[in-house]
Amino acid sequence: MTVFRNSSFVLISFFILIFNGCTEDNPDITIISDDFESGSIGEVVPTSDTSWELYIADDNDNPELPDNWRCWWYVKIENTPLSRPVELTLKESGWPYYYIPVFTYDQKTWRHFTEDEVYQNVANEIILTKQFEKEPVWIARTYPYTFADLENFLESIHDSPYLDIQVPGYSQNGKPVYLLKITDQFIPVTDKKRVFMHARTHPAETPPSFMLEGMINYLLSGETEALELLADFEFYIFPMQNVDGVVAGNYRSTPKSENLEVMWHFDNNNPIVLTNEAPAEVSIVQQAAERLMTDGGPHVSIALNLHASNSEPDIRPFFFPHFGSEAQGYALDEASLWKKQLHFISCLSAYTGAEMLEPLPEEGGSSFASKTYPESWWWVNFKDRVMAMTMELTYGRAGFAPRWVEPDDYRTLGVDLALAIRDYYGDSTMQVSTILKSGRTDRIAGLKYPELYPPAAGDELKE
Repeated sequence: MTVFRNSSFVLISFFILIFNGCTEDNPDITIISDDFESGSIGEVVPTSDTSWELYIADDNDNPELPDNWRCWWYVKIENTPLSRPVELTLKESGWPYYYIPVFTYDQKTWRHFTEDEVYQNVANEIILTKQFEKEPVWIARTYPYTFADLENFLESIHDSPYLDIQVPGYSQNGKPVYLLKITDQFIPVTDKKRVFMHARTHPAETPPSFMLEGMINYLLSGETEALELLADFEFYIFPMQNVDGVVAGNYRSTPKSENLEVMWHFDNNNPIVLTNEAPAEVSIVQQAAERLMTDGGPHVSIALNLHASNSEPDIRPFFFPHFGSEAQGYALDEASLWKKQLHFISCLSAYTGAEMLEPLPEEGGSSFASKTYPESWWWVNFKDRVMAMTMELTYGRAGFAPRWVEPDDYRTLGVDLALAIRDYYGDSTMQVSTILKSGRTDRIAGLKYPELYPPAAGDELKE
C-alpha cells in the first residue's frame, strides 16, 4: 500500500489502482487533498476502494505541540464514488468529543452530516459514512471561515459611511491584519464609549467570525437602534488576528507554532509596553489598544477576547470572568471587575435567554493577573476601568438541541451582543440571572467527560 503525502497535498494512489484496475493516468483515482486555504489533514490511508483513515495533523506538523491542539481538519475529495457510500475514519484527534462535521459541494453552501451518518467508536474516533450526490466534495471539522472569506465580507461592506477599514500592521508572513472602526463619524467622539474586540487568535475557532459578521451587519444596517448605537459608541474590531495560522490551516498556532493568546509579554517595569518576545500579531493589537487608552479621547471600557471552545456537544457559550466578591476576600477593584463582568453577562442573557449560556463559576480566581493573556495586560495597566473578558462560543448543539448550531445562530448572537453592550451602560443594578449564578454542578453531571469541562488546556483556564 502506498500513500503519497506532503504538507499541502495528499494523494491516494496504489490501493485505489488495485481496486479499479487503473493506471496512474486514470482520472478515476480518488484524491484527498488539503492544498487550499485553511485545508489540513495528516496521513491518509485507504482501507478499501470506498473507505479511508484520515489522521489529523499537528499544527505545522509539529509533534511537540500538545495533543489536545490536534483537532482541526478540512479536506477536498475529488472523484468521489457516487454510486455507493464512502467511509472516512478520523483518527488521532486530540479531543474525545462526539461531533457532526460539515460538507459542501461548492465551498459556499455548507451542511452538517446527519447524526445517522456519524458514529463515534470506543477509541473516540469519528466515522463518517455517506453517499455523496456530487463531486468534488469538501469536508471539515466545522464551518470554515478563511482569510479570503473575511476579505470578501469586507468588500461587501466597505462602502458604508459608518465603517473605516484600517490596516495597522502586517502578519509575520506579510498579510494585512485588519482593524475595523465602526461609528457615526459625524458625531463628536467626546461623549462616546469605546468597545474593543479581537478574534481568531486561534485560527480554527471560526464561530466568532460569523458572530462578528452578524454584529457588523447589524451596526451598519441603518436601523434606528443601530444608528443610536453608532451615535453613542466607537467599535474597534480586529476580526482576524492570526491571519497566517488561518491561511496555513492550523488549529491554534501561527506557522511558527506560537500560541498568540499567551504571548502578551509586557515589561514589568512599564507594563503598558510589550517586550520583543511578543509576536507582530500581538503587538499590532496591543498597540491599537494602547493608542485608544492614551489619545485623549474616551478610554476603552469594554474589551472582549473572542474564542470558541471544542467542548461537549451540549455546552453553550461561556465566559471567563475574573476574581470574585469582596465577601470572598477580593479587593475592592477586583470585586468591581467581577461585578461588571457578571452584569455584562446578565445583559447578554436578557437577549439570548439565560438557558443559552453556561452557568458561571462561584468565583473567577486571580492567577490570570500574573500571566500574559490579553486580559492580564488590560488588568495590570487599567484595573477595573476596562471590563476585559474572554467569551467562548461552542461548535456543537450549543443549546439548540436536537439540531446543531449554524452560522446564522452565531450571527444572531452578534446582534444580541451589540444590544447587550448598549444595555451594559444602562441600569447597573440589574439583577444577575439566578440561572447564571446557579453553578455548574447540575450541568456537568450529565457529561461523558466531566473532568475535561471546561477545556483542560492550560492556556484556556483563565482562573
